[in-house]
Amino acid sequence: MKVVYIHSSYRPNDLIGNWFEETKKYCKSTGGDAYFVIKFTHKETQPNDIVVGGSVSCGIHARMFHYLGLQDMFSYFATRKLLKQLDEIKPDIIHCHVINDCFLHMGLFTSYVNKRNINVVWTFHDARVLTGMCPCPIYTGCNQWKTNCKHCPQENRFLAPAHEIINLSNWVHRYRKHTIGHIKHLTIVTPSKWMAGLVNESYLKQNRCIVINNGINHNVFKKVQSDIRIKHGITEEKKILLTVGNPIGELKGRKYLHRLISELPQERYEFVMVGCNETDVEKYKQVRNVLAFPRINRDELIAFYNAADLFVNTTLADNFPTVNLEAQACGCPIVAFDSDGTPETIDPKCGKVVPRKNYEALKQAILNFNYDGNREAAISFASQFDQQKCIEQYIKLYKELL
Repeated sequence: MKVVYIHSSYRPNDLIGNWFEETKKYCKSTGGDAYFVIKFTHKETQPNDIVVGGSVSCGIHARMFHYLGLQDMFSYFATRKLLKQLDEIKPDIIHCHVINDCFLHMGLFTSYVNKRNINVVWTFHDARVLTGMCPCPIYTGCNQWKTNCKHCPQENRFLAPAHEIINLSNWVHRYRKHTIGHIKHLTIVTPSKWMAGLVNESYLKQNRCIVINNGINHNVFKKVQSDIRIKHGITEEKKILLTVGNPIGELKGRKYLHRLISELPQERYEFVMVGCNETDVEKYKQVRNVLAFPRINRDELIAFYNAADLFVNTTLADNFPTVNLEAQACGCPIVAFDSDGTPETIDPKCGKVVPRKNYEALKQAILNFNYDGNREAAISFASQFDQQKCIEQYIKLYKELL
């Protein structure tokens, strides 16, 4: 079996990188192999990465998006070069991840996989494939994608053109319907039931769509001894409220966290925020019950997960937030907004989900949270979302398609 991953980037230790490494091991055990295709980057790449495009082709593609909202219809010669490389590999499966990112010509790609009858598995990490531009249409409050994108709302945009002269995302939506919408052997995989529901309302609703939940590595995220309270001088009387984001911006509910810090009693709560911008790091240096970090290493993160009494997730849009699973695997229960696929990642017995953007409900959920017996329940819930199980489900799907 030969499998080709296509994704805008590749980091060996992230979610997709781990999937790929396990897929490669399996493929080699069958006499085949696995290959990783990425978008051109000025950063260091892995030795065997197949890189699409260069600074010119990706730069032109990116400018067409940032000025006009156009993408997927450029990088013609870079895509032709990739397709010649694929002809040499002769893949049985092409597994797409985030590929609508200004480096592939979707018309050429669609024609290629159809002409050669290649099975395409496409994991939808967000909703951008379904729209003319937007990865988070529910967050923006827009439903045009269900029929035809006409004009893009100006408010609550995420991943929007930086120097917009005119927005032609309606062209992109039509183009995607005529290209992606006509891939013959397409199987869509969504990490959440919520995302599968969006697919069922889109131009791709006639395609096979299955749910494979993302998993976490339970050999890494687990219950361990933590010295966080001693290290940072946090007394046992205080409850530690932890938030992790990459970064903690408006989409991650930054304003709700800042309001909680200002309104919850300092003598009862210690706030820990990981993923803050530099402005917030400086802002909270002098606030005695707040620890704000731009980033920390994985061992420190696990120590904070284990020390925290409650994980507060104020994200306003997320397909299937595995950060909730990581926290619960370390015994930390969750309070969160019911954004998108978030409720699917929280144990209803020991966690609490409140309506999106309802600050008062969030605040009361924290103030009235019952901590008794929740750590073991959280660990038990998270145990069902195992990274190895997720990978095995993908390999099972590959075998079904051959």
